[in-house]
Amino acid sequence: MSALKNNIDISNDNTSVTKISAQARIDYILRFSKQAILVIDESVEQNAAISSQFLASLPEQHNAAYISLSSQFNNIQIRCRIIEQLYTGELFDPEISLAVSVINLAKKSQQSISIILNSAQHLSLQILHELSQLAAIAKKANLVVNIVMFGSAQAGKTVAVNKSLFDNKLTILSAQSGQLLSTSSTLFKNTQPKWHYIKQNKWLISALIFLVGLASVVINLLQVDSFNFAKSIVANNKEKISLTTVLAKPQTMVLSNKGENIAALAAPTTQIGPNLIAAMPNDIYASLITPLPEISMQAQALPASPVDIMTAISTATMAAETVVRASVNNVSLENTTQKPVLQKVEVKATEKLIYSTSQLQINNDYYANKTGYVIQLAAFSDLKLPNAYLKALATIDHHIYQRLLNEKPVMVITSAEYADKSTAQSALLQLPESLSSRQPWIKPIRVINNEINAFLLSQ
Repeated sequence: MSALKNNIDISNDNTSVTKISAQARIDYILRFSKQAILVIDESVEQNAAISSQFLASLPEQHNAAYISLSSQFNNIQIRCRIIEQLYTGELFDPEISLAVSVINLAKKSQQSISIILNSAQHLSLQILHELSQLAAIAKKANLVVNIVMFGSAQAGKTVAVNKSLFDNKLTILSAQSGQLLSTSSTLFKNTQPKWHYIKQNKWLISALIFLVGLASVVINLLQVDSFNFAKSIVANNKEKISLTTVLAKPQTMVLSNKGENIAALAAPTTQIGPNLIAAMPNDIYASLITPLPEISMQAQALPASPVDIMTAISTATMAAETVVRASVNNVSLENTTQKPVLQKVEVKATEKLIYSTSQLQINNDYYANKTGYVIQLAAFSDLKLPNAYLKALATIDHHIYQRLLNEKPVMVITSAEYADKSTAQSALLQLPESLSSRQPWIKPIRVINNEINAFLLSQ
């Protein structure tokens, strides 16, 4: 009992606080303040005795509801039990607040109402607030609605944490002394020991200690490996030189007023290795006033792109075509071009002919905005084709576009556009033998446009 007195700020000296009956304090508050009352006691038996005593003291004309709560009840069940005990057979909405339901029913019967709840620590914050609002609204409406709740200190902690919701609406009493308890009482404060916080956050504290230890190890390693200048330095793996000794020597050189003679204050030449000699101040000054000429860096040759390769092939083809035409017509190349002068080149009949530039003209725009079918005749990456194939190709209307195949640019030869697939199939059967031997096939133009777009995006 003495421990409970300390929790509710009551001194062990019986003369310091005048104890009164909790029942008398409840009657006084209900008569004058008319607020909801929460009676705090850690003893379940004591709460049950006081609540039974209060229920027995009610006059016969009071409409009373008594509920012993448990953790299994939810908000809707609590509202239903209160309304069903007060007004049996009345229709109500269990999801509406008690402050609304009870007031509406109380206005019909004009009867005094008393609501007694035991084990109030199982009430949610929502129901606690609804009951305190019910008492406040009934007071303003001149209705007699008495609300008395009995519970442990946990219910008082819920009120203390949300005390702004219960200002002038709820009174907290001590079951032992009958004294009023404020929301700032030590009974409602978290009295868990410090080791409880450490236990809850032991993994976080362990991680913090590990990081601090790891940081200290890294700092020690850096100090040992990077900042120890007193150790000797090995030059050319043969002679040890003390960096401390070298840095202690004077490193300053002084110029004369005329700028002609240089007086070096440094020590004589230091032998670093068998074939290496430290630079003298005269050498350093001479290198500063007469720097070595800068060596120009040659630009690194970049690999040729597919566009450059196709341009070079077209240029070579044009030159070869000019030579072939000049040899056939017995016209000297000197009359065709003035500079540079080209020699006449003889083309043997046994060599493979090179595709002429006029026939090799790539026209990707031909396929744009077309919806039909073409015959794909051939696809090649070089410009050398058999002579018979070239002659047969010249007899039909054909076009060329570029696409990517195995990430390499190739040129594709197709026929002209056909409106439907059956027409293209008929034209495929009428192709010369030299063209049909390469197994041409029908291809939709929309597929060709997709291939052209993919090629253009890769450039």
